[in-house]
Amino acid sequence: MAVRIIPGTRPTRIELQRLRKRREVAERGRDLLEDQLNSMLLEFFQRYARYQADRAAFDAVLADAYSLYRDAEMVDGRTAIREAGYTVPDPGDLPLQERSVLGLRVPALGDAAMLQAPGYCPVGASPHIVLAAARFSRVLHLALLLGEEEEALRALERSITRTRRKVNAMDRVLIPRIVETLRYIEEQLEEQEREDLYRRKITRAKKRGEPE
Repeated sequence: MAVRIIPGTRPTRIELQRLRKRREVAERGRDLLEDQLNSMLLEFFQRYARYQADRAAFDAVLADAYSLYRDAEMVDGRTAIREAGYTVPDPGDLPLQERSVLGLRVPALGDAAMLQAPGYCPVGASPHIVLAAARFSRVLHLALLLGEEEEALRALERSITRTRRKVNAMDRVLIPRIVETLRYIEEQLEEQEREDLYRRKITRAKKRGEPE
């Protein structure tokens, strides 16, 4: 696809100097965007590797929790498990904060110590129910951490997409258009210089009475 010049451009030396500065600024901005993009890509892949490890740990803990639940169900019955569940207090709202990841605001868990507290069970509950409750408390904690990690990954992915589009626009549209406009102005100025030189020769020739 042919590159078009910037509309409304006048072939003057002032415009030429202005566009040269604009090209320098655009190229520096493009390099900064590319550095930012590379940093975000590195951060994304590092976080994704940690997320995969945490997801594997979550799946293992969840499978163990369901195994303990089945043991408690076989030994104590569903009624006892349900009654134990009714005694669990409401933990209230989840303490949610924000933190910065390469300048991006992402949600973060607040009071992590509260989330790591063991599962609550009433006095007199069987060991099977206590173990299952503690394991499911760990499942809840890991699930919340995974949610935080997923949201950070989504925020990074969105920012990577936006930044990549900006870099592509600089590479394919803005900078080539500035370069093509600079070439157009330089050609027009050279043509004007040739015309001026020719007119001066004609003028001098007329003054000397020489033929054109």
